[in-house]
Amino acid sequence: MTDIYFVKNDVHFTKTEKKIIDYIIASPQEFIRMSIGDVARCIGSSEPTVSRFARHCGYSDFKELKNAVLRHVAEENPPAGKLNFTLGSGSSNTPAGFLRRQQYCIEKTLEFLDEDLLGNAADAILASDTVYLYAKGAAVSMAELLKFRLNRFGKKVILLPAGSSELFEYMNFFTKKDLVILFGFQKTPKEAAVILDHQKKVHYRCIFFTSRIYHSLDQECVIPLFVFRGEPSEYHSMAAPAALLDSLVVLLGAKMGESSSGHLDRLYRLKEHYKTEIPR
Repeated sequence: MTDIYFVKNDVHFTKTEKKIIDYIIASPQEFIRMSIGDVARCIGSSEPTVSRFARHCGYSDFKELKNAVLRHVAEENPPAGKLNFTLGSGSSNTPAGFLRRQQYCIEKTLEFLDEDLLGNAADAILASDTVYLYAKGAAVSMAELLKFRLNRFGKKVILLPAGSSELFEYMNFFTKKDLVILFGFQKTPKEAAVILDHQKKVHYRCIFFTSRIYHSLDQECVIPLFVFRGEPSEYHSMAAPAALLDSLVVLLGAKMGESSSGHLDRLYRLKEHYKTEIPR
């Protein structure tokens, strides 16, 4: 049964486990939203049975199995398919409906918000010598926005190249006093995975914006910030990530106190002084 995308081990499955396989294949979207208890009740079994099934498939636990199914669903539906799915949705196929959907994504992000983690992220930014940002694709827009915000607070910020071996030219100078902020969302880019692996050796702090509730990050120096961008089959906007990012910036400003307003006041005076040469 190793031709099944989420089965890594060639083992004999019980009759009950085959029912779980059939359910995942038939309803992957529903499966990735279910808890282990939901799956057990759905197939008329027990949580230990579902947990044992995940291990038989080659995963350490049920959460890791769900992540594998989630990645497959995301990869199977290309961008055009996600857009068509959203346009075909009765609740999101109008401008007002789509905006309400983004409101829901922000509310869902808020539901899973860990304020302690957000505070730790702000503290990590304040304590860092240099902030490095890594993103690729549409997520680069979030990195650029954060770079703009942090520059206004007087932080030294460097946007890392999205790909190629040029990335190592920057990684070679990472120190434990630096901070790397990563944007991964549904999948962790291979470059981000390299940065996370290198962190184990250099011990710099990392902040990881992710859309995966269940992740395999076990490094104490990595701070995960969850953001909900919709179901894997949907068109994904940056409304919720931008909202979470700005909430982090506002928290950072509050922690900085008068020093943050001092940076902004100097910027304002600089613009005023040269407003005839460079109109605002």
